[in-house]
Amino acid sequence: MKLSEIRSYIGNILDYQPDITTYKNQLDDVINEQYFRLFTEKPFTFAQKEAVITARPDETLTAIAVANGANTLTDTAGANQFQSHMEGQIINLDYVEYTIAWVASANLAYLTSNYEGSTATLASVDVRYRYLDLPQDCVEVMQVLKRAMTLTPQEPGRMIPLTRYEDEFWNLPLNEVNLPNYWVPYDDYSLIPPKAPTIGAATSGSGRGARTLEFAVSYVFAGRESALSPVTSIVLADTQIPTLTLTTIPNLSGLMRRVYVRCPGAGINKFYNIPESSSGNALLEYLPTSNGTLQYATDTDLSSFNDSFELTYSRYDGVDGNIQRIRMYPRQDQKYSITVRYMYRPIELIDDADTPEFPAVSHQVLAYMALRDIFVKHDNDAQAAMYDRKVAQEMLKIEQRYLNSIAKRYIKQFMAGGRTDPVPMYTPLSTS
Repeated sequence: MKLSEIRSYIGNILDYQPDITTYKNQLDDVINEQYFRLFTEKPFTFAQKEAVITARPDETLTAIAVANGANTLTDTAGANQFQSHMEGQIINLDYVEYTIAWVASANLAYLTSNYEGSTATLASVDVRYRYLDLPQDCVEVMQVLKRAMTLTPQEPGRMIPLTRYEDEFWNLPLNEVNLPNYWVPYDDYSLIPPKAPTIGAATSGSGRGARTLEFAVSYVFAGRESALSPVTSIVLADTQIPTLTLTTIPNLSGLMRRVYVRCPGAGINKFYNIPESSSGNALLEYLPTSNGTLQYATDTDLSSFNDSFELTYSRYDGVDGNIQRIRMYPRQDQKYSITVRYMYRPIELIDDADTPEFPAVSHQVLAYMALRDIFVKHDNDAQAAMYDRKVAQEMLKIEQRYLNSIAKRYIKQFMAGGRTDPVPMYTPLSTS
């Protein structure tokens, strides 16, 4: 069932389907609330994903110049030692740990705070990849694996989880480096969104149709993305194109910016990351030092809002800026591909054609769940109770179909007590 079909089903039951945008949006909010609840309630197979994360070993850099009270790192050897994947990582400078804000070039990087030591060219510094970011749609980690490409019977793929209490009780050293066999949850990282709307205006253009465009901006730090800023609406005549003004933000913030656009009047209700046209570089992400006026002349007119537009540009996926993190123990001694299986939060249903990300045979449960909450809101206890029973019936089917079960093997064993006949027993699946 598409979102419009779920909405229509609910309207038929309620005998109330006004063509009012506010009502439609409120109903969509109720449906999405139940949608997210379904995905986060239990570890259904359809609510799980796998992601592969690169765990990098520590790197040693040489001849790095630092100055007291400054936040720049310079590769004086000109050896192109700074790489983009170092952003957000820890760097040890003269026995004090700092965080790399962003890499401006292969020979220049910025810290998130000013260097407090003496001005010097350090012969050797270490970049420490202590923590791994989980995908931003991660709700709960199910398994962390070192998934092998070939058979390795003496090395199980599943890594052993440790609690924060165990990590602290055993005083597991942060800098021990070896083959990782354990993982430990670490503090979440929260990235706040821009608080002020982007400054928008209209400028001269030609033949693009009268339209109202809505813009929003997010922050990005080391690949992590914030929620969106307040929306800026720009009303355009046929002969106008939109412009946005970016202000300079501190370079020690390390915050990049992404610009998103939507056009509800043309049926584009989702935000898409679009390229800027005035620079000639088709930029999709802007540095902390980026400022001035941006023009969007080619990809924000009504003629571009079609299937090709939606397939070309990246949709904003509703992240909230919170990133869960884990650390390996011991810290990885070489480059590993770590597979994380996790329960995820689905993307919000917005457009009429959007379809829930679980088997269609069970979509009706969303309508039942929404109806139950609507009847509760309007103090109709009898109808609420009836749809609560319908939800329970559907959830039982869903649990039978899509809940994981522990894998077992059916084997023969001999019983004690003198019996010699084989007795079938269930035992957990083993690698032995």
